[in-house]
Amino acid sequence: MKDKLSIFLIVLGFIFVLFLGFARGVFVNENSAVKALETASYSQVEIVDRAIFFIGLRGGEDTDAARFKAKAINPAGKEVEVYIFVGWPFKGATVRGL
Repeated sequence: MKDKLSIFLIVLGFIFVLFLGFARGVFVNENSAVKALETASYSQVEIVDRAIFFIGLRGGEDTDAARFKAKAINPAGKEVEVYIFVGWPFKGATVRGL
């Protein structure tokens, strides 16, 4: 019985580590992306897409947890689409043009 419990806890721990490694973007709120754009003087921000899996393969860094795609008005007054890569829990946000 004790061996089954140990195996169960090991498998559960492994699944938890995989979840935090690959899907920690579920903990990131889109308000972080909106705030990053507003801080960079963008206006009329509209989030149009969100990705939370394999962000490193989608143009982000290893420390990024989520990628948001947004339409906004840039500081020059033009409508643009940008990516916002947001980290969790210790990294901020990075705004990148398409």
